[in-house]
Amino acid sequence: MVSRRDQIKRVAAGLFVENGVAGTSVRDIAEGVGMLSGSLYHHFPSKDAIAFAILDDFLTDLNSRYRSVLPHVSGMREELRALVYSSIEIAEMHPYATEIYQNEMSYHGPAAPDAIAEAVRTAHTFWIDAATRASANGELRTGLDPVDFARMLREGVWWSIRYHREHLSARRDEVTDTVVAAFVDGGAAPAATDANSAPDSVDRSIVDRLDRIERRLEELTKRLVDGL
Repeated sequence: MVSRRDQIKRVAAGLFVENGVAGTSVRDIAEGVGMLSGSLYHHFPSKDAIAFAILDDFLTDLNSRYRSVLPHVSGMREELRALVYSSIEIAEMHPYATEIYQNEMSYHGPAAPDAIAEAVRTAHTFWIDAATRASANGELRTGLDPVDFARMLREGVWWSIRYHREHLSARRDEVTDTVVAAFVDGGAAPAATDANSAPDSVDRSIVDRLDRIERRLEELTKRLVDGL
């Protein structure tokens, strides 16, 4: 059975994404839950406290999942795929948490609450460490900065989650496979070629793939902006 507190967070999350935290009143949340505004204060002292709880719960579960899955996989593709899939799973458990973080600038930079900032840094470290290991052992394509690669992959995952939010559960495997194919396979070091192979054509293929990824991200961003 869903607790009253969790019900409040779920309703508030949808309203925060639709109207922003500033544009959502305590009364709006209370009405969505089916309770009086005064009763909501028995569970949370403010709407900002609700937003904090939504993000804190999400990031706690996200980092916990990362820690639990990574020891059971090895290699660039398997590690990064585990991070992608885990991110989608946890995003399903915490609807709209990623969008709230992306939309609310108060959770970015020096103004961010310490607990949120530290949890975000921890989550980023999992991605950076995986990409750095791949770079060190030659699995990541030469010339790609592992930190930049990790950031692009991570942001690609969150934008994909946002774009597929309404059907995320049904398309979890498809979204994972698409992100992995586009970013992870695209960023992987090319396989060794024999004497009759043409290195230029291999490099050209990778460049073309990365160009397609960039165009696709631009299309997704435009659709999201148009839909806001």
